[in-house]
Amino acid sequence: MGDEESEYKVLYEGEEAETNWISKAGKATVTYADGSTFVGTFDEEKLKQGAGVYTWMGPGEDEDEKKVVAVYDGEYKDGVKSGRGKMTFPSGDVYDGFWKDNKMEGEGTYTYKATGDIYSGAFSSGKKSGEGRYEFGADASQLVGTWADGAIATGSWVLKGAAVYAGAFKNGKPDGEGSFKFESGIEQGGSYVAKKEGEEDDEDAPVTIAWEGKPVFSTA
Repeated sequence: MGDEESEYKVLYEGEEAETNWISKAGKATVTYADGSTFVGTFDEEKLKQGAGVYTWMGPGEDEDEKKVVAVYDGEYKDGVKSGRGKMTFPSGDVYDGFWKDNKMEGEGTYTYKATGDIYSGAFSSGKKSGEGRYEFGADASQLVGTWADGAIATGSWVLKGAAVYAGAFKNGKPDGEGSFKFESGIEQGGSYVAKKEGEEDDEDAPVTIAWEGKPVFSTA
């Protein structure tokens, strides 16, 4: 989310009079035309530096009401979110971790309000990238491994109380060769393969990904 608006009022700490512009370095409260606020420190170049809190406001239930829609509480560098910070998004999702140039960058934890899902791990340019763990709120199953461009690329799918799948992934789902190891000690190798439903030469036929397993064996 952007955090700049053309019209605003500035009140410097320890002063009583507001100004219509960032006039000097120091800690100040900036109030924007839509009611959004920033409380933090500006440098000599009039850029946000260090710790700050930006609160975005939006329409409330009543016509004349305003409500908080998002909050960033963390570090700034050269006017943008950089360093450690916590962001609560309009959806209610929360990211707590590191930032660079206004994007999630480095280690952090992202919690999805609607589902209760939690991703903890590495980010790059605002997307999951690197080593990470994604836990589903619905059943506590987990995707653990290496992520690229926002989706898991290789690793394991841990089905709580049942089995662990290890192998490759595509578009966030198991794809190609892999294996299941069940809590009973039974293992099964195989592949997730794409299959068309209907005629093979029908380009519009839906495609499903199905598990084709090899004979099972026991490690118990």
